Amino acid sequence: MSGPYLFRVCVYQQAMNRSVFWFLFISVFAALLSPAQAGEPLAARQTAALTQADRQAAAKAEHDALDRDEVIKGFEWSGPDGASGLIIISSEFPSVYGMGGCRRLVHLIRHPGDGGVNPTFDSTVCRDWEGRWSVREK
Repeated sequence: MSGPYLFRVCVYQQAMNRSVFWFLFISVFAALLSPAQAGEPLAARQTAALTQADRQAAAKAEHDALDRDEVIKGFEWSGPDGASGLIIISSEFPSVYGMGGCRRLVHLIRHPGDGGVNPTFDSTVCRDWEGRWSVREK
């Protein structure tokens, strides 16, 4: 290998190292900010009126139920501040994009101040390549 060729190889390797660094940095940063990692429930809008402790209980219940590899006809949870809920989950089916499995999630939320309205989340959620669940856009 001679001068100009070796120089180009070194420059290319440095550029690749920077690209890999930024890809890893952004991936880790995005994972740290993801709702699933932050303890936020998938049913974010329906749980907005809950206390932080009850929202965390709802998020834990959703993820515990989703991580079971079975159909769930009634997964009950209750939070420390009086909220509770019922989760129903379908069997897993393939994602349209081939990125992982999807499941139908129905989450009925009950809390003392809802006046009997019981907000309900009903959507398809899919697992990404890192194993996190997210709501599939309609």
